[in-house]
Amino acid sequence: MIEQMLAQLGSTAAVIAIAAYIAKTWVTRQLDKMATQNTHEFAKQIAKLNVHEPYLHKRRVEVIEAMYTKVLDTEFKLQKFIFHWFLHSNIDELNGKGFEATQEFSNERGLEFCEAFTEINVMLLKSSLYFDDQFIDGVRNSYKPYFDLIHNMDTSSPPDFPEEYKNFISGYLDEYENLIPQEQEPRKSVVSLFREALGVGA
Repeated sequence: MIEQMLAQLGSTAAVIAIAAYIAKTWVTRQLDKMATQNTHEFAKQIAKLNVHEPYLHKRRVEVIEAMYTKVLDTEFKLQKFIFHWFLHSNIDELNGKGFEATQEFSNERGLEFCEAFTEINVMLLKSSLYFDDQFIDGVRNSYKPYFDLIHNMDTSSPPDFPEEYKNFISGYLDEYENLIPQEQEPRKSVVSLFREALGVGA
């Protein structure tokens, strides 16, 4: 009886040992298979990135080059409007110094700026696939305060020229000669965003 029980226990232990070996082998094979699959998947992702990233960078460069040309045009129109506004607000002082300024205030230059800003917005919208929201909002918000100001301005009775806009004025008069920064806002902010998007150092 005892011999039969020992024999049965021995055969049970052998079965358990065999089952454990099979289970261990199966688990090892499954882990190896998963590792191989993950390696292949990782390699595929890397390959996709190697194709996608250069294309994405190329498209960003193309869009930013086109957008920068439009930014320069927009900035020029904004400066012309602001300078015209400055002349109108300081007409008596300027005419007293032999500077020819006109009483009539024209918003034509302001509307040209607004139109150029709208074109930048269209470019941002069409290119939103290549840039994140932070970039798009940054470019848009660099010019939007000027757009809102000009768009809502009462041209029949324009407000006095604000002190903070004097940095736009070229040094036509002696007292304003030192008010020109090396690189003016808002273009400076936009250029900084463009550089960051292109991975170019400051």
